[in-house]
Amino acid sequence: MSMRRTVVLKLGLLVTVCACLPGGIASARSSGPGEVARIEAQLASGKVSCLSVIQARLDRIARLDGSLHAVVALNPTARDEARRIDALPRAARQELPLACAPLLVKDNIDVAGMPTTAGSVALAENYATADAEAVAKLKRAGGIVIAKTNMSEFAFNYRGRSSIRGQTTSPFAFAESAGGSSSGNAAALAAGFGVIALGTDTSGSARVPAALTGTVGLRPSFGAMPMGGVLPLSPTQDVIAPMCRHVADCMAIWSVLVDTGRAGPRHPLKGLRVGVLAAFMRAGGYAEAQALDRMRKAGAVVADMHLRDETVLTGKDAPSGETAMFASRSAFDFPAVMDAYLPSRAGVPQDAAALLAELRRLQAAGSTDPRVVEDVATFSANRAGAAADPRYRVNGAFRDRYVAERLDEAFDCEGGHPCVDVIVYPSVQAPSAPVDRGPETAGTHRLAAYSGRPAMAIPVGVVGTPQGPRPVSLELLGRRGDEARLMAIAAAWQARLPLHRMVRCESGQALVCLTAPARTATRR
Repeated sequence: MSMRRTVVLKLGLLVTVCACLPGGIASARSSGPGEVARIEAQLASGKVSCLSVIQARLDRIARLDGSLHAVVALNPTARDEARRIDALPRAARQELPLACAPLLVKDNIDVAGMPTTAGSVALAENYATADAEAVAKLKRAGGIVIAKTNMSEFAFNYRGRSSIRGQTTSPFAFAESAGGSSSGNAAALAAGFGVIALGTDTSGSARVPAALTGTVGLRPSFGAMPMGGVLPLSPTQDVIAPMCRHVADCMAIWSVLVDTGRAGPRHPLKGLRVGVLAAFMRAGGYAEAQALDRMRKAGAVVADMHLRDETVLTGKDAPSGETAMFASRSAFDFPAVMDAYLPSRAGVPQDAAALLAELRRLQAAGSTDPRVVEDVATFSANRAGAAADPRYRVNGAFRDRYVAERLDEAFDCEGGHPCVDVIVYPSVQAPSAPVDRGPETAGTHRLAAYSGRPAMAIPVGVVGTPQGPRPVSLELLGRRGDEARLMAIAAAWQARLPLHRMVRCESGQALVCLTAPARTATRR
């Protein structure tokens, strides 16, 4: 390699941790066979019908979402789709890999016959005439869309607030944030409203809320899945992001969406080289340290590391010789993508300028968030001044090449250099955040978004806070196209942890609580 190698690896501290998932309606484990397989087994036994499975989720949403604000709209055809699966011959039903799996869909992804609002009242009449390509694949595999979910308006931030449904809250405490922008998916999964979900991830929009809610968020390699039927934010960063309560269920989604036939290794932790971004780990993070220690005991080589120029990569400092820091290109891309998207839709403003005018009208009527209007106005001004703006130049091919080179250094094993197979770091800096402010990320979510590499946020333990126990999550960053291996690592890691559980504790303050570990972890 011609580039300077300054990846620092120190063999040492590692971590062990517990991942404990919701037990509201189903099994509370994040590793193991998952809920898709459980529903399949129940249908095969004749103990339940698909209609009863779907009806139970719809009833739970109707009863409990008033405090959560996770759901935008229920699918009016969900029961009919369940009856269709019940009517199938048993052999035909067994051919469906996602038979009767309750599916949640973020409200910037098309579901035929339902609005695609991106959380904005300005797009309330944006009815989809066809399913997004990813939705269609999951439905053909037997998945049933039960609801569209709330999100940060236009996916702009991590606050999880929209003018369509208001503020999404955490199921652990309504005064806390569920992150964003895929806030509705994460909160709804943790609350037991669904089993699998489709979100989007432009910079961290699936992984950040997954981290706060003890669920799983996968950002695939850039370009791994077609984006047809998705309302865009930044086409050079946008990906469809599977989200689930269990790693096994994300594996099931992935096999349907991509169908590569590639499986993860049988013993994914043995000999695995793991780099931990020490500068970003939570101070006093005992749960994380325990979890990493379990990974080491399973045969992985775990070491603290630093990436070259890591404060530049995460948007804290400008690159040498530049005045602009790395940031999402959505601040420049949004007007152009609206100009391309809106004319193809009915009942909506027909370009970015008309959208801004409509948002200003809605703001005057008190129907939308002034901060969203300000963001759209700022993005429009950015486009007009892009040619002279150093932020625009720096956050193009220069940024992507800069980030990719430094991550490639860490993963390059040629010539006997110290290298890693995965990099581990937190998606968020604290296990909880106030609902009106949202979480602090320290910019680690940018590593996958700017490099095109896959990353996966998974729960690994629980930490006590003044408000009660909260999930602790870590993110795994891998090689491009290595999603199957990443999920195999996550599943094997969690299988070695004494897992906490999420259980119902419905009150005026919360829907879900965390319990102590249910059993001693098995070794695999």
